[in-house]
Amino acid sequence: MEYKDYYKVLGVGKQADAQEIKSAYRGLARKFHPDLHPGDKKAEERFKEINEAYEVLGDREKRKKYDDLGANWEEILRNKEAARQYAAPGFEWGEAESPDLSDFFETFFGGMGRRGAATRGWGPFAGHEGAARQAVHGEMMTAPVELTLEEAFHGTGRRLQLAVDQSCGRCHGTGVVAGQGRRTGKRHAETHTETMTMVTCPECGGRGAVRRQKNLDVKIPRGVTEGSRVRLAGMGGQAGAGGRPGDLYLEVHLRPHRWFQVDGHDLVCELPIRDDEAVLGATIQVPTLEGRVSLKIPPGSQQGSRLRLKEKGLPSLHGSAHGGGRGDLYYTLKIVTPAAPSEEERTLLQQLRRLREQQGDHADPRRDLFS
Repeated sequence: MEYKDYYKVLGVGKQADAQEIKSAYRGLARKFHPDLHPGDKKAEERFKEINEAYEVLGDREKRKKYDDLGANWEEILRNKEAARQYAAPGFEWGEAESPDLSDFFETFFGGMGRRGAATRGWGPFAGHEGAARQAVHGEMMTAPVELTLEEAFHGTGRRLQLAVDQSCGRCHGTGVVAGQGRRTGKRHAETHTETMTMVTCPECGGRGAVRRQKNLDVKIPRGVTEGSRVRLAGMGGQAGAGGRPGDLYLEVHLRPHRWFQVDGHDLVCELPIRDDEAVLGATIQVPTLEGRVSLKIPPGSQQGSRLRLKEKGLPSLHGSAHGGGRGDLYYTLKIVTPAAPSEEERTLLQQLRRLREQQGDHADPRRDLFS
């Protein structure tokens, strides 16, 4: 099996922690996502390779096995487990050994005979009455999804193209196929010859699964926010014989918005107002994710003051946050003065200055700096 350096694929060192691996994966997955490179086979293969690397290095247990045994760790462990389950009494593999399946089945048939193989559902005997091969569940998968704030608010759908493991059609998920060979043994005091041996499946390399592109139409519920993980049961890797499909987790990332910043389920908007609106108060139109609404500016409002619209933020995915199931919308006031006032405005401002000068220290905003 060709060795694949998954660390090199993701561009990280072998000492990288989980967060570094996750960050590298997200950046590369976005860069080579098929939606950004339609029809580009090289980008598509790179995207598949990136996902394959993260599926191993992003899982603590898989990463340890990969570090200890190499890229074909799954085949090694599968073969060892098969040997432990089905070998004749007294037959064991050492920790450092990687058993060859043909040797294993030679020993197995010698001790058990053909019927023994049938009762365990292996290779060409799978599916016979009484088969009880251990179920192999499909792999859990993750996929990054970028959404606009409006899509997160309302909910949306996506078509995803993923590289997933599907059960090998040649070996039916067992990892082995029938080969040619001879074996002479005794069963019930009668001499007979076995002509069937088992060899590693050349189609899947013994993995029991092959990687193929799969298109999925998924529904993303309203209320997701940055970092949300949406579980899609049974939409991950396809299972082997008797197992159940793995789950697919969507990792949500929100694109920057023109007006709103996201703080959990709350939204924050910088709201420009005129100086006269700040001094005298006003009722103005402001944006929300549901359209325009009226907002009252209190008289004497100051730069940086925050006004709240209750439950006008993002809905909660579980409907329990903030009591009503939605965050709030905050407006941070930014007082804007005229950069080029008209002659009439200048005249009125000069009159206002003289009036304030007559009021003395009472109207001086800097009086506390000298006290």
